[in-house]
Amino acid sequence: MKALYLTAEQFMYRFVQALQTHSAIAFKDALRGIDVLLIDDVQFLHGKQLQQEFCHTVNSLIDGSRQVVVAADRPPIELETLDERVRSRLAGGLLVEIGAPDQTLRRSIIDRRIEASRQQHPGFTVPEDVVDFIVRNVTTSGRDLEGAVTRLVGHNQLTGAPISLAMAEATLRDLIRATDPRKVKIEDIQRIVSKHYNVSKQDLLSSRRTRSIVWPRQIAMYLAKSMTPRSLPEIGRRFGGRDHTTVLHAVRKVEDLAGKDDALSQELEILRRMLEN
Repeated sequence: MKALYLTAEQFMYRFVQALQTHSAIAFKDALRGIDVLLIDDVQFLHGKQLQQEFCHTVNSLIDGSRQVVVAADRPPIELETLDERVRSRLAGGLLVEIGAPDQTLRRSIIDRRIEASRQQHPGFTVPEDVVDFIVRNVTTSGRDLEGAVTRLVGHNQLTGAPISLAMAEATLRDLIRATDPRKVKIEDIQRIVSKHYNVSKQDLLSSRRTRSIVWPRQIAMYLAKSMTPRSLPEIGRRFGGRDHTTVLHAVRKVEDLAGKDDALSQELEILRRMLEN
């Protein structure tokens, strides 16, 4: 089985290089001759011609009973920089929301990265208390975990100082601060917005369409999208089982009005501070 992993940037680079060297046909044949294609960070796929080629490649592989795995930082419906045909093709597949790695997976990622570093730098070791420290404090993504180990390697190679807990705390301080914001929950947003607009949580989740209910509901959906990692479908489910397009409409409406109305912009900032504090 032939499998190929590319980031969106690597895909773009290879495509442009193929055009410049007049080897576009060979590029297409190579891609369409594999069994599994994995494209990461597809939200960075820019350019009409490039997106058309990507869509043709995906269609060719799927029509040939091959597999395509695409990763992005948001659902296909929200990838507004992508052509509608690309979004439609991606939305037609199986969508899986991948959350932050749990403790077991975090430790596995760290151990694997340490082992890879040891291959390049024989004798490199990380004490168990430092591994535990990273596992507890870097909780957002595999990339951040790998970045934490890379920093320790760099510090160790530059200074010659052994890895210690004190050194890790100092070296990773800004990374830990950046990955450890107060986690805002949708329930918090519903509670704060309900209180601020003097409506009940049940009203926000209901099917009532009066403006006094619809506007706070749209505000709450907007905050849920901007302050939590939840997808549009998940937010819709948490607001009375609404469709993701309803959530997207609310988000766009609030964003548009906030850009024109300073009072609304300030009101949103007040709500954010209430939620963060």
